[in-house]
Amino acid sequence: MSTDVRTAMAGNTTHIGLDRLRLDERNPRLPERLRGSDQATLAAYLEKTADAFQIAESIVDNGYFGTEHIVVMQHPSDKDTFVVLEGNRRVTALLGLSDEAFRLAFSKPARWHSIAAQGGISTTSLVPTVIVSSREEAAPMIGFRHFTGIKKWRAFEQARYVKYLVEDEGMTIRNAAKLMGASSVKVGNAYRNLEILEQARNLPGVPTETVAAAEDEFSLITVAMANGALREHVGAPLASQLKVGEPPVPHERTPELEELIGWIFGAGDARPPVVKESREIGTLADVVADAAGRAALRQSRDLAHAKQAVQEAHEAEHGNEALAVGRQINSSVRILESLEKRLRGMSDADRAKLRNEAASLLHLAQRISSTVERSTARVR
Repeated sequence: MSTDVRTAMAGNTTHIGLDRLRLDERNPRLPERLRGSDQATLAAYLEKTADAFQIAESIVDNGYFGTEHIVVMQHPSDKDTFVVLEGNRRVTALLGLSDEAFRLAFSKPARWHSIAAQGGISTTSLVPTVIVSSREEAAPMIGFRHFTGIKKWRAFEQARYVKYLVEDEGMTIRNAAKLMGASSVKVGNAYRNLEILEQARNLPGVPTETVAAAEDEFSLITVAMANGALREHVGAPLASQLKVGEPPVPHERTPELEELIGWIFGAGDARPPVVKESREIGTLADVVADAAGRAALRQSRDLAHAKQAVQEAHEAEHGNEALAVGRQINSSVRILESLEKRLRGMSDADRAKLRNEAASLLHLAQRISSTVERSTARVR
């Protein structure tokens, strides 16, 4: 059975048993790392991240709406089952209401057990569906609904769907944008930003947990690449200059990409992110655009310290040397205060190893103090 999805949605439906429906491992809501996972794992992720419980509560309270069609295609390797192309959250809710094995895989099984008893849903319950012949046939409806329609996906999910249209369906950025009712710039940016993350995934200095964090907070990449200074730092192109099939970041700029991803998402326990929220991306861009700021950030991994270094460099350049040095001394004091706290947490044996370094620091502080005192005496 194959029919235009929009026509089918108007009423040409069939009913398929819940036990014959399979969650789609290629659903844009699911991260790449879950490809090949079993159904319980896919459902657990959707339950945790996509408000499946809220949908389940609505089904229990109001029943399953016959107008809420699930769009499916025949499974390529199991002809008796169907892959859910549209409606994976709803199917997850139904699976949680009907099957204890799925509930036990969820983040909070107890609340699911409580409402499942009231739901009257079983694994053989019939679900209203629309069957299409391929992913391509469902693409216009899915793309419009979740890219520009009333049920928008997150930035990462939108980018993954663009990638599917471009690479699997062979569409141009322009045609994919037209299909989804979006601008070519928005669609091109989404594709570029995901390809930048894919490049970062393969860099040796980007840990797996950093990539996972970037997938979960993909909107930070979107904000970063909308900033000209950060885009220039890694050599990423504008959407209008993007060449599909080529890495968006030149090979010679991958070290900068590695450090930018680390600044935003961290790179292991020893290198936490320097950005705490999206509003700090602008500050990061100001720092990265300045040579003194970049040097300070690379050395300290402290965004506030690097921002101050930019101010000090600017003040020194414009002749306010005393103010710049004063800021630098204050910054050094804060760093030393932080070091003092770390020293308190160390053992006597470890602190003793730092005796020479502490003596050098004291000697330098005494020299600075003596220099300032001599100048003060002369001014008087």
